[in-house]
Amino acid sequence: MKYNYYATSVKKVFDLLNTSKFGLSSKESKRRIQRYGHNELKKGKKISALGLFLNQFKNSLIALLIFAGSISLLLGETIEAIAMYGIVLLNAILGFVQEYRAEKAIEALKKISAPTAKVIRNGEEMKIPAKNVVPGDVLVLEEGEIVPADSRIFESHSLQIDEASLTGESVPSKKITTKYEIGTSIANQENMAFMSTIVTYGKGLSIVTNTGMKTEFGKIAKSLETTKTAKTPLQMKFEQMAAQIGAIAILLILLVFVLGLLQGAMSFADMLIIALALTVSTIPNSLPVIVTVGLSMGTKKLAKHNMLIRKLPAAESLGSATIICSDKTGTITKNEMTVTDIYFDNKHMKVTGTGYKPIGGFFAGNKQINSKQMELLLRIGYLCNNAKYSINKGKHEIIGDPTEGSLIILGKKAGVKEEYIHKHFTMVEELPFDSNRKKMTTIFRNKLNNKVEAYVKGAPDLLLKDCDRIYEKGRIRKLTKKDRQRILKMNHSFAIKALRVLGFAYKDIGNTKKYSIENIENKLIFVGLAGMIDPPRQEVKKSIQQCRAAGIKVMIITGDHPVTAKAIAERIGLFRKGDLVLNAEDLDKITDAELEERIENIRIVARALPIQKSRIVDALQKKGHIVAMTGDGVNDAPALKKANIGIAMGITGTDVSKEVSEATLVDDNFSSIVNAIGVGRDIYDKMIKSAKYLLSCNAGEVTAVLTAVLLKLPLPLLPLQILLMSLLTDDLPALGLGLETPEEGIMKRMPRDPKEKPITGKVLISILLFGIIMGIGTFLIFLQYKDIDLVKAQTIAFSTLVMFQMFAVMSSRSLLPSLKTLNPFSNMWLFGAVCISLIVQVIVIYWRPAQIVFGTTALAWIDILKILGVSFLGFVMMEIGKFALKLKGNGNNHAKA
Repeated sequence: MKYNYYATSVKKVFDLLNTSKFGLSSKESKRRIQRYGHNELKKGKKISALGLFLNQFKNSLIALLIFAGSISLLLGETIEAIAMYGIVLLNAILGFVQEYRAEKAIEALKKISAPTAKVIRNGEEMKIPAKNVVPGDVLVLEEGEIVPADSRIFESHSLQIDEASLTGESVPSKKITTKYEIGTSIANQENMAFMSTIVTYGKGLSIVTNTGMKTEFGKIAKSLETTKTAKTPLQMKFEQMAAQIGAIAILLILLVFVLGLLQGAMSFADMLIIALALTVSTIPNSLPVIVTVGLSMGTKKLAKHNMLIRKLPAAESLGSATIICSDKTGTITKNEMTVTDIYFDNKHMKVTGTGYKPIGGFFAGNKQINSKQMELLLRIGYLCNNAKYSINKGKHEIIGDPTEGSLIILGKKAGVKEEYIHKHFTMVEELPFDSNRKKMTTIFRNKLNNKVEAYVKGAPDLLLKDCDRIYEKGRIRKLTKKDRQRILKMNHSFAIKALRVLGFAYKDIGNTKKYSIENIENKLIFVGLAGMIDPPRQEVKKSIQQCRAAGIKVMIITGDHPVTAKAIAERIGLFRKGDLVLNAEDLDKITDAELEERIENIRIVARALPIQKSRIVDALQKKGHIVAMTGDGVNDAPALKKANIGIAMGITGTDVSKEVSEATLVDDNFSSIVNAIGVGRDIYDKMIKSAKYLLSCNAGEVTAVLTAVLLKLPLPLLPLQILLMSLLTDDLPALGLGLETPEEGIMKRMPRDPKEKPITGKVLISILLFGIIMGIGTFLIFLQYKDIDLVKAQTIAFSTLVMFQMFAVMSSRSLLPSLKTLNPFSNMWLFGAVCISLIVQVIVIYWRPAQIVFGTTALAWIDILKILGVSFLGFVMMEIGKFALKLKGNGNNHAKA
């Protein structure tokens, strides 16, 4: 039976688990291991390495390449066949490496589990292997240790636990012992300690309630095993493209073969050879290489934009994203809590400077304030504090609670020095924060006035109730009702700006010897307020505008409070009228159907739990979205795996989140994701350019041969000429296209429709039109010579097709009209590929040994001029087609055309 231990009293938890504060006996613990099993995360069934490798061949385009390679072997084209099989093997190895690494996710979970645990057994404290911890054990929790299992806290001495990897909360959870209401979210269960979280401060005792796969981490591990990795958009597009190319190739080749036999143009054997040669030519065997090279180049470019790619297809997948589900803390914000507002001496003051660099000033309106006037408030913030400031390799850092850290930085901005504090103030006692009274008190001996003083900080409304005086203009006076109203009004004005507000008070405790909450936290002197926020990164607002222009939605999914998240969203221009904010409780109350109905308008999901993140991704995918999901904690792993593009945080990300993700964001910066999307879109553009070029050229070759077959005329091409074009004049320039510079305005067009096939109707029409022009143009110039000299006529047809392709590749450099914009020397790789193709062509035509092999003959200058005149027509027609599409209003979506 499942118990809500967080909603159960400590006494009842001891009774339910049949244990006591003295722990279990050694004998009983052994019995419980037999009953509950070891405290370990189990691994599900794993596919073997061989199975993973064989799975790489379950791909339509790879199957087409194997088929084409086999035909090449039959034709005696061994080099061509080896090249194609090499491509197949390279793709299989790359895919295997990627999937094998992804299978390590559960291993990463096991790595962050505690190796040992401190427990009380037989009434004595002892250290045991964490795997031997059982329900009912009493854990000893101390600073710096990893919690070995889920447990209910029954004793807390300033205990704080960092639960960011589980809940997403950036601030350590301050632990208490009192019970909560049923339905309280994991992030708010401050009387529980969860497996694999880290004790950052204090100490405590807890009763183990769940171990192994029944812990919250165990549930995530199970979810990882059952969550299927979504196919990347590129993988889906490749499968669609392979099916389209395969269908077109088979249809055309069968048409040529059958019509050739019916027309009696050639013998069965000769017709079979020409049909097989056309098959090899029609299938763009270089496309996987072109895409792999493009992805590799894109991956290097993304690395410069602080995005590391683990799985090559993810480089393009980023460009397919229709929505970014981003965490807030550290991604949209800096994860550096900063005091921005102060209320002191009946004045509202602004504090400049952001982050943990102690540089800034204090201003009331436009007037700068001398910080010495606020010495008392700054002193309280600095001394009622457990955070530490340090500089590590030139980087300013805070160790401890970021909120407390912001008060340390506030003091340093005013010139407070650590040496001065140590010299004049000696710590006497601390009354730690707890969530019931929402206050913290430290007691110091002030050597400057030889008094013992209590410094208090906490929730302003509760702190005010314990104050009867106020410090103002350097003196202490009675706190009036009007003062209280004014302070609460200022507190409210800070809060509605999503500032986290703390009140500060103090008092001279005189000769008091008993430092209890009841004795100290009363009749305090109110000093002031400080409002702090984790500020958004400066560049994020511009990135949100870029997303709007690019048709990409952005959703914040965070463990933080809804009010804070909404305020940040408004600051960066993300939140608009009609947008929705949901929290964990809201999500639990609505059905999947209701979530799908509202998902398009949800802009913020606050206090999100692990299962809810996966649910959100699922709802978005059902609405047709390509989801890019960021995450850093173990709690994010299932959603990262389910998303189309999982992006782990490089700075704060856990090993688990990085293992299941396709990409890692080095600087944890949202703007880097947006920059990476532009690179991803460029990769897809290049793939479409190469595919369009290759298929257009192949269509031209088939058209020329098919026309001759239909008219019962000699073929304008020989099998070896067709294969040579496939290997050199098709593939080399197509590879050069993969190194083209990005199109202008790539981030000012709408995302591709996820349902749209790579070869759209418009693209197909464009391919066929160019193919027909290329084929008919070649055939017509062939007709002029065929009765005079068949070898010369075939040489001219062969050369015309090659030149058509050279002009076509220059036009294919841009999906937009390019007559005025393209510089032939701006892509030297492509220029070099065209030069190599032309040199090979010259050798084949004019070098005697090559003439014998390929059935060619030398051409005169007049022949070459005719060839150039006819083939240039192809370039003109391609450019006219682009202009026509642009005039129809497709300029902004030119990737679809």
